[in-house]
Amino acid sequence: MSTVKEKPIWKFNVNGQHKTSTQSVAEARGKSVVIDEPVLRGGTDEGPMPVEFVFIGLVGCTHVISNKLAAANGVTFTSMDIGINVTMDSHGTRLINPIDVPFPSVTLNIKADFEGPREGAIEVTRVLRDYCAVSKMLQESGTEVVENWTLNGEAV
Repeated sequence: MSTVKEKPIWKFNVNGQHKTSTQSVAEARGKSVVIDEPVLRGGTDEGPMPVEFVFIGLVGCTHVISNKLAAANGVTFTSMDIGINVTMDSHGTRLINPIDVPFPSVTLNIKADFEGPREGAIEVTRVLRDYCAVSKMLQESGTEVVENWTLNGEAV
């Protein structure tokens, strides 16, 4: 089995096509997703809204980077559930007025079970926000990102 050496700086492409005034189809690495608005906003509700995809990405990033950090700290996560509560200022998307911070606050509730030293799992909770690219992007845009961790049934 060969080992993949990851480059520290790399490029990727995402492409999308207009389907209707509210619906797009985007593709990355040959995988397609439908992006749509709810019926209430004139869409057909055939996929998550664009802003929901940001937080779907945050779920995935949190999961993957947590597991990488866990491995680096001698820990194995055996389960992980991630719930995200988002506060959005929709003045910009509703064309009321431009805003600087569309998501003033985001709270992640992360419940994980693990095997290995507790101090290794605690280290993951301490540094995740520095390594997850989606979390970092939100933080740098002015969003307050709060992570509430529960490890093996105990709040951290």
